[in-house]
Amino acid sequence: MFNQKDFSLLSNFKNTETPCVTIYIPTYRAGNVQEDKIRFKNAISEAINQLTNKSVSGENAMGKKDAQQFLTPAIELLENDNFWLQLSDGLAVFVGANHFSYFVSPIDFPEMVYVNNHFYLRYMLPMLKDEKRFFVLALSQNEVRFFEGNKNSITPVKIEDLVPNGIEEIVGVEDNVTNLQVHSGGSGNTIIHGHGGGKDNKNETLKKYFRDIDSGLMEMLHDEDAPMVIYSVENQIPIYQEVSNYSNIHDEYITGNPESDDPSLIHEKAWSVLEGYFNEKYENAKENFNQNLVDGKASFSIHEIVPASIHGKVNTLFVDTEEEIIWGKYDDEKFTINLHEKRQPDSICLLNKVALETFENGGTVYNRPRMEMPRVVSHTNAVFRY
Repeated sequence: MFNQKDFSLLSNFKNTETPCVTIYIPTYRAGNVQEDKIRFKNAISEAINQLTNKSVSGENAMGKKDAQQFLTPAIELLENDNFWLQLSDGLAVFVGANHFSYFVSPIDFPEMVYVNNHFYLRYMLPMLKDEKRFFVLALSQNEVRFFEGNKNSITPVKIEDLVPNGIEEIVGVEDNVTNLQVHSGGSGNTIIHGHGGGKDNKNETLKKYFRDIDSGLMEMLHDEDAPMVIYSVENQIPIYQEVSNYSNIHDEYITGNPESDDPSLIHEKAWSVLEGYFNEKYENAKENFNQNLVDGKASFSIHEIVPASIHGKVNTLFVDTEEEIIWGKYDDEKFTINLHEKRQPDSICLLNKVALETFENGGTVYNRPRMEMPRVVSHTNAVFRY
């Protein structure tokens, strides 16, 4: 799962001597391996073209053999047949000097190859702070499953090394103390009973079980704030809410036994709980933009927004997901931007720049199609802090 540590490493990876290559492609979850591989192969070919093109890479332009050598890790990934059987909705690949990383994502990326002295990370931001990103904790006494989702998809997250594998692990540890016994009931649920403690012993064991789950999850979620929906039998949900240290457990939840539900059904149930919450949050953000525009504390001019983002002035940014590249350059002395009609060797993508600067300065970034933005005449809208 892409996290803040991954983002920081990639955002700080800049190299003036050798290029940084970013590749995004949409992928299928199953059944279209050849199409996915062809798309990635074409992306590698485009990366070679850009690496060898002086109008793109400038003085760092390579010969074809050197470019192929530089992209060896990506080429080896293409030839890894097992990898292509385990995809989600998108694949992001980053290649730099002595660096190679890739991320399988529940986000449907556009096809893009970007070669510059930095990585293109705008499309990774929804994996950290997407306004429609959420988690689901599917919790029972027999198993624990965890999912990361957004409006369109959900992806299981591997947590086996972080959490206990059912309450029996906890009872086994505490058996000599609580004198509890465990067996499986006819419904497949674990039944706990013992001597003297009765319900109190069972609740204490559940709390211990849930604390261990929460402790393991917090190793992964310590810097997250996306809403988490709990899916469990109703009487267990308040017990988990009581012991959890996660900062944003959603008030509404899904009741029932999640053990037999496949991910698509869990996504359907979770989105029905969260859709109204996300819609209201976004409409409030749009209304806030309109109010601040009247007061002179908002803008839809990229000439104003880029310098403002660099200086930490942007509180909320709306950026067009359907526009991939706006080429230009920021003038550090004049605090202005120059737009480039065509790419030049010193061009950067200003949409990537403004999104990353806003995010790294603590602002909120909304990635939306332009027709859903407050002012549709521009690729960027921003609310300023002052």
